[in-house]
Amino acid sequence: MKRLIALTLPIVMAAGGSGGGPLALSTVYANGEPAEAFVKQLRNVGYFDTAIVYLDRAKSIEGIDESFVRAIPLEKAQTYIEQALNTRSSDSRDEAFADAERTLQGFIESQSSHPRVSEARLQLGKLQMIRAAQLLAGTPSDDKVKQARTSYLEAAKTFDAIVADLREKLKEIRGQKIDADSDPDAAARRDQYRFEFLQSQLNAADALKLAAKTFDNPAEKDKQGLEDARDRLAELNKIYFKYPPGAIALVHLGEIHELLGDQGAALDHYLRMLEEPEVDVLRDAKFLAAAGVVRMKLASDPPKYQEAIDRTEAFANQIRPNEESTASVQEYRVALAKAYLAKAADDSLKKGEIGRAKSAGRDLLKAAKKIPGKHAEEVDAMLEEMGIEPTKAELPTAEPPKSFNDALETATTILEQAGEIESTIALLESQPKSDELEKQKADLNKQIEQAYQIGIQVLRGGLGMINSETDIESLNQARQILAYFLYQSKRHRETVVVGSFLAKSAPGTDVGLKGGLMALTSMQFLLGEVPEDENDGLLRQLESLGKYLAKTWPDDPNAAAAQGLQIRLLLSKDDFDGAQKLIDEMGAGNERAEFKRLLGQLFWNQSIVARTEENDPEKSTALVTRAKKNLQEGLGEIEGNLVEFEALQAALVLAKIYLIDDEHRQALGVLDHETYGPIERATKLEDPSESFLGELYGSELKALVGVMLASNDPGQYLDRMTSTMEKLRKAYEGPEAQTKLTQTYMRLATDLKEQLDTATPAKKQKLTTAFLEMLKRVRDATEDQATLRWVGQTLMSLGESAMAPGQTKASGQAAELMTQAIATFKTLDDQSNVTTAYLTAKAQRLSGEYKDALDTLQALLEKQPMMLEAQIEGAQAYESWAATLKPNTAYKAYRLALEGARKGKDGKNVIWGWAEISSKTSKNIRRSENFKEKFFQARYHVALCLYLMGKSGKRETDTKKAIKIIREAATLFPDLGGPESRGNYDALMKEAQRSVGEQPTGLP
Repeated sequence: MKRLIALTLPIVMAAGGSGGGPLALSTVYANGEPAEAFVKQLRNVGYFDTAIVYLDRAKSIEGIDESFVRAIPLEKAQTYIEQALNTRSSDSRDEAFADAERTLQGFIESQSSHPRVSEARLQLGKLQMIRAAQLLAGTPSDDKVKQARTSYLEAAKTFDAIVADLREKLKEIRGQKIDADSDPDAAARRDQYRFEFLQSQLNAADALKLAAKTFDNPAEKDKQGLEDARDRLAELNKIYFKYPPGAIALVHLGEIHELLGDQGAALDHYLRMLEEPEVDVLRDAKFLAAAGVVRMKLASDPPKYQEAIDRTEAFANQIRPNEESTASVQEYRVALAKAYLAKAADDSLKKGEIGRAKSAGRDLLKAAKKIPGKHAEEVDAMLEEMGIEPTKAELPTAEPPKSFNDALETATTILEQAGEIESTIALLESQPKSDELEKQKADLNKQIEQAYQIGIQVLRGGLGMINSETDIESLNQARQILAYFLYQSKRHRETVVVGSFLAKSAPGTDVGLKGGLMALTSMQFLLGEVPEDENDGLLRQLESLGKYLAKTWPDDPNAAAAQGLQIRLLLSKDDFDGAQKLIDEMGAGNERAEFKRLLGQLFWNQSIVARTEENDPEKSTALVTRAKKNLQEGLGEIEGNLVEFEALQAALVLAKIYLIDDEHRQALGVLDHETYGPIERATKLEDPSESFLGELYGSELKALVGVMLASNDPGQYLDRMTSTMEKLRKAYEGPEAQTKLTQTYMRLATDLKEQLDTATPAKKQKLTTAFLEMLKRVRDATEDQATLRWVGQTLMSLGESAMAPGQTKASGQAAELMTQAIATFKTLDDQSNVTTAYLTAKAQRLSGEYKDALDTLQALLEKQPMMLEAQIEGAQAYESWAATLKPNTAYKAYRLALEGARKGKDGKNVIWGWAEISSKTSKNIRRSENFKEKFFQARYHVALCLYLMGKSGKRETDTKKAIKIIREAATLFPDLGGPESRGNYDALMKEAQRSVGEQPTGLP
């Protein structure tokens, strides 16, 4: 429940000191309650929720004026509007605007006789225009531009409704004879109605104009809207030219004619605006009109710069102090500067005239540059074009202090002032971003920097005046403030000196700790500036100070964090052993656990580098072992139930390590862990990344497959497998979703086949039954292409696992599974998909449908000739087909497998054959393990095809070629791709030697 709270004005005391007293709300409800002023004060300091609570309770507070109570909805609406303008969250901003609009609508409908109801309508219209402006802030999307346009048009309707209502009320009043002396309230109400009547007409036309300006070409895309606004403004000026809104209509008319491309009419209206009487309420419009006159004169061909200057330059000397920072004055200054610079560019003039014009333009730009706003970027560009670089700010100066106490008092005042400015910046940070806002913040930050420089000068002077009677506590406070000013000014070397001295001269105190921490953080910044080969001394200094802080303030978490800083620095330098040592020395707790998880993930990343980039499997394995240990301990040492996202990432990495080691049950245990398991917690993450969810559910699926393969009752996992596949499918979005999903499924199918190949026949049958049930469920429940492709691939993997070693054509249950796989592939929408075509061809080959397989591969390879896996599949298809043919035909088929076939449009073989595959992979054998493996595979099949050609064609010369191929390969590459591959080569060598009558000695 919301309650009234004691308030403290937001003065930030960053380095010490105390703030002002509270504005307590406990006993202020006496007679004469200053409710309106109090609500405004609450809004000014940003306590919008408290203001709303106060307004909700105001009806029951004695002493509040009844007129204020009746107008509470208006005050609430204003509070909501200011809350919306001061919030960063777009959702919160929209909600506040909606609350304001709803409150105003309710007030208007329920209190139609209230004297401020027309004010409420005006506020509603302005709110709609504010919402439109908010939508256009920054770089708005097309959708937001459309919303802004709609909001402007709605505002125009609101103002039109005000005009219609007040027109009738003014007609009624016109018949009454109101004496201002005898009935001042009636006279005031009449004047108010008239003002709101005219202002609403002006606002309605302005809203239409702004709606048109949301188009990139208003004159073309909303000419009707501009003409409607023009006609309204013309009528307003014609009838009510004696009133401010009627006169101000002229500058709007000038802008509309300018937008419509009618420069003559635009100039006429701008000039008429300048001729209006000199009254305060018109001054802003006159500056805008003067800028318009300059634009129109410069748009002439040739530009009439002198006429622009002569007609408008007088305004530059009439700018009042309160007008210096207005947007209209800056627009005028920039426009007039352009006229002077156009004159300076006229080579026909005398050098003196050119120089004076250039000087006048420069002075105007410099004056505009001092004021933040949307004009600043253009001003900088114009000054730079004139060859004027930004001037460096002079360091601020201060009067030397009279004594140490005088210096401390001055520094404390500076600290408080800087805190107030920081509070202002914090309020600006909560507002929607804009160029003008950024300029304002930059100006305020500059003021803070100058204040710090003055503080440093004053304190240094004061510290030089200390004597034996100087209070030690005051002295340390001064040193702390000096360290803070130095730190905020990024003078880190000086901060290290002052902060370290303070820490050691005031051990165990709060000021000593703050000084030490500032010194420690400054050392960290310096480490980023000093070359690595020169920072050993700084590192030793940091380590020494860090240990001192941890020892002197053992119970302070900030001091303990110094050790964490050292660890992070070591990790940033890839000194994992040093970091491990410090982590192991830390006391038990969540901080140590977090560092262990971090180190574990870094070891994991390094293991990937060692395996993929450095090609060092031994180093990679050692790093994985260290990663596993740190992750296990880091996750196991978590205290409490609040787990951050990094712990979920660490758990996922540990699960991946278990999967590498084929410890599937342990991987699933980590993913499901009650404290840090990411499976359950992923559903509660606010905005998890696609990559995280994809890896998470992919790992879960892989773990489930492994657990199923090891289980005596694999069917118990079917429901979870099906659910996980659906979550995996939903994890990937966007144009690359199908590609990512397919890659995940391909890896999963490969893992499944490898594990099925090692299962016993009885276990294999049980698993096949379970997987078939799961695949049926999945196939019946989805139309997702990648998922259905995986179903077909899994059916093919199950079929392959059911084939006997050396069997090239499926039979029995294996053949049935292959048939189902082919049928599944053929149901997919995109038959030209590379993966689909490749898998279909492989299933066709394994089913003995060799021609169909080769037709499928030819179509694929005509588009993707460099797809190595498909080329191997094509050569294998010819080789397997040859084994089913009669000897004479088989010889030709083996030769096609060896030399390639299916001529393309360029006359070259679309299907390369084993010889070409061997040649192409030999050129890349050192690039990756994949090319190396494929080379030895292809070379073996070159020899095999030659041997089988010799055997089927009874050609001993082919068999001897096979022996030669094997002998040459063994000479160049003695390991022949590893023990298994070498064994195959050796067996083939012996078989070939026997067939030609040689001693079967095998490989040398």
